[in-house]
Amino acid sequence: MRSIIEWFKYKGWFIFDLPYFIREKEYTIGLELGAKGGRSMYYMLKENKNLKLTGIDLWENMEGSAYKNNQQNEFRCKRKLRRFRDRTTLLKGDAKTMVNEFQDSTFDFIYYDLQCRNMVNFHHEMIALYLPKIKNGGILIGRDFRQFRETLYNLGFEEKDFLNCKMGERVSPRLEYLIIKK
Repeated sequence: MRSIIEWFKYKGWFIFDLPYFIREKEYTIGLELGAKGGRSMYYMLKENKNLKLTGIDLWENMEGSAYKNNQQNEFRCKRKLRRFRDRTTLLKGDAKTMVNEFQDSTFDFIYYDLQCRNMVNFHHEMIALYLPKIKNGGILIGRDFRQFRETLYNLGFEEKDFLNCKMGERVSPRLEYLIIKK
């Protein structure tokens, strides 16, 4: 069994790493692909008073423990983000079909959080669709990019392009990002 400290080091990315990394970079416009229950969006918005954030999720029931009651995730997300409604847009649907709702070079960052089994064969397509939506010098950020490294290589990224998120002197054990150069 993991100690509480080990749990926070591994799972605390959404509380301690992501929001503070966004704040250090002074990003103000972001998109999360895979909003689920709104947990990471909540902490990003809480710690970044100037951040405007859009979240997209299908919120349909899927096989697997985390998604079998996705309507509950949708309800939780909307409830959790209610206090940030003036800085939040939540979109329900397939992100692949919504991509044209955003102009190119709109976002400072996209947080890619589509780790569910149903996405296994779609990472390449989804990331390729959304990379143009990131501003020049903006970033694609995610946890566990290791799971689909090959996809990112096929999109033209090299191992040297993957950077660990750093907040002050602390390096996140799970969050990585890629700088988008146009």
